[in-house]
Amino acid sequence: MLLQWADCGEDSRENSMGQRGGEQRTAGGFARLLGQPDGFFPQTSQGSITPQIATDAYALRHHAAESLVRLTAALSSQMEEAESCVWETLSTGKNQLEDVVKQLRGSFSSEEALEKFADLVLRRQDLQGGMTEQLASAVSVFADWLDFAIALLVGHELQLNAAHNKVKHGLSVRARNDLKVSFSTTPPSADGTIPISALTGPDAIDVFDRPVIEVLATAPKIDGHKQGLELTQLTVDVPAVLAETYMIVWVHGAMFHVAAARHFDGRLDLPDDLYEPLYPGYPIGGPRPNDISTKAPVGMRFPLTTPPGGGPVQRPAGIAYRDLFIPFTFTGPAMHNIRLVDNETEM
Repeated sequence: MLLQWADCGEDSRENSMGQRGGEQRTAGGFARLLGQPDGFFPQTSQGSITPQIATDAYALRHHAAESLVRLTAALSSQMEEAESCVWETLSTGKNQLEDVVKQLRGSFSSEEALEKFADLVLRRQDLQGGMTEQLASAVSVFADWLDFAIALLVGHELQLNAAHNKVKHGLSVRARNDLKVSFSTTPPSADGTIPISALTGPDAIDVFDRPVIEVLATAPKIDGHKQGLELTQLTVDVPAVLAETYMIVWVHGAMFHVAAARHFDGRLDLPDDLYEPLYPGYPIGGPRPNDISTKAPVGMRFPLTTPPGGGPVQRPAGIAYRDLFIPFTFTGPAMHNIRLVDNETEM
């Protein structure tokens, strides 16, 4: 995919030597370096591209979330302890995300938390006239997206951050685009058939109808006791995930600008081409996290093994939404090879 994308538009671009493209320079050079003829590698199918895009979108959102959380923690630490350089604080701060989030929550636990946060994301010149209704709205939206970023990294019923870690460390996840899961209140008939309308009507809920990332990971400890392995299945709505990423990056961009402006303030020895990045503007009124795919299922989890120290599984199977987890209770034998029928015609 990278080779194909790298050569897209070569006809309209100039290479570093000022020459026009057009002969599939990247793919051709790749083949020549391996002593192979041009085009020896297979073309990538759409069935492979779609899950990869979902995986990359998921990883990008988490990367943005962690960047925002760590930058916020570093800036809040600098405000409290008058550190000399925020970038040094960011580079030498705590490594474990749980510790970073704990520090961050401690910094914003006072009654002045919103005012302190406003100092990190609002431009000084805009605050000179006081906190206006529009500025307050922007701060509130920014704060909601910081909370959303924290929720992605710690504390969810599904192992969202474990999935991200397994994407970036060896890609030990399974991305697939062939899984359709629906819940229906209509049970199969005794003959093993179920009408199509039961899966498409108002009493049916689609859980997975788009790419899914599957992760095998050890469940978090419960009351200090180790748990067994879990299978986590996460649905990835690419437009929604990228929209959430965009908003997280918006907060990061605002915070980065304010920090850089403060860093450069009063320095007269800087060259003309060194200045803070542009401010991204204010998201007046939103969108907020609840405005984007708030009703869609996040995914499901299934325990696979019992705790290594013995005893029952303490994290049941279930389906998770953003702020809700519904456990499953399985009763009776499983039914397999159910046939979908429409007007008594087997499908």
